[in-house]
Amino acid sequence: MTSNKTNQTLALNDGRTLGYAEYGDPGGKTVFHFHGSSSSRLEHPPDESILTGQGIRSVTIDRLGHGLSDFRPQRKLLDWPDDVTALADHLAIEKFADS
Repeated sequence: MTSNKTNQTLALNDGRTLGYAEYGDPGGKTVFHFHGSSSSRLEHPPDESILTGQGIRSVTIDRLGHGLSDFRPQRKLLDWPDDVTALADHLAIEKFADS
C-alpha cells in the first residue's frame, strides 16, 4: 500500500513546478531517490514496509519535464542541485548526509 503523498508539488522561485512523492517512514531518515529516464516519482519498492522497517523516508522527484515537474528550457545539469535544495528546504531537511 502506498502513502497518500504521491502527488505533491512545490512551486519553485522561477515559477516552475517540481513534482515529488514520499514513501516509507514520515519520521525516518530522508533518502532522495533520483530515478532514471523513463520513470517518475512513482518509482518505489513494491512493499513500502521495506522502507518503514528500516526507518527510511524516501523522497522521489520527477525529472524536469516528466510527471508533475515542469520543463526548463535550456537547462544545464548543474541547475538540478538548486531544485533539490529548494525541495530539501521545503521539507525542512537541514543538511545532507556526511560521507
